[in-house]
Amino acid sequence: MAENTLKINAIVVQASQSGENDKILTLLSPEAGKLSVIAKGIRSLKHQSRNACGVLCYSSFVLKKIKDGFYSLVSAELSESFRTLSEDVVLLSYGAYFADLTRMCVQNGMEAAEEVRLLLNTLYVLCKKPQNAPLIKAVFEFKIMELCGIVPEFSPQCPCGKGGTHFCVSEGEIRCGEHKSHDAVLVNAPQIKICKYILESSLRDALFCEYDEKISVSLSALTEPFLAFHLGNLPNSLNYLHQIVKKIS
Repeated sequence: MAENTLKINAIVVQASQSGENDKILTLLSPEAGKLSVIAKGIRSLKHQSRNACGVLCYSSFVLKKIKDGFYSLVSAELSESFRTLSEDVVLLSYGAYFADLTRMCVQNGMEAAEEVRLLLNTLYVLCKKPQNAPLIKAVFEFKIMELCGIVPEFSPQCPCGKGGTHFCVSEGEIRCGEHKSHDAVLVNAPQIKICKYILESSLRDALFCEYDEKISVSLSALTEPFLAFHLGNLPNSLNYLHQIVKKIS
């Protein structure tokens, strides 16, 4: 293979239109990390790689290097499309959010083996257990926190020794009402219990666990502000997800 040609397995996490028939793809590869790829003519129904280049598709790519981190598409062969997600607007919205958040957390030039593994496994379980989507979302968010090195602490007690009633976003820990921070969120014992379980469990055990739906949904009030504070912002796809879920429910 030519020196300026790269063959990788990767998942498409973003696709934007460029010109009439082209797209710019953002790929996440375990070994090569985050790559930008110009896919000439990919919007044409006749393009042989069209089905392998959709968002959330995990495919085998052959790329030609243009410059560091930027490539042109030579060919792509589909390995997994997560078709179940594309058939349901709510599940697709979850998947798009997971892909966007992963993309945000992978810096240019870094390997992304654990991030790609987390994303692929989360999408797989979302296809298998769509009824658990809110809990799967919480698991994904906590596990991406771990990969980013911003792990919160869910001890049921405040550092002062009193029972904890608030999750302090900026501090990433549970505190009592007296010592809560200005950005504290109310938290209860069942929420603390499931958060501790997710953080202490393997990815597989956490993704396949069963929990009360109402509590699972409520975890967003903890995970989202924590991620937003430590990452600076959250992807627009999260707002779209909330709108879709609210409209359907």
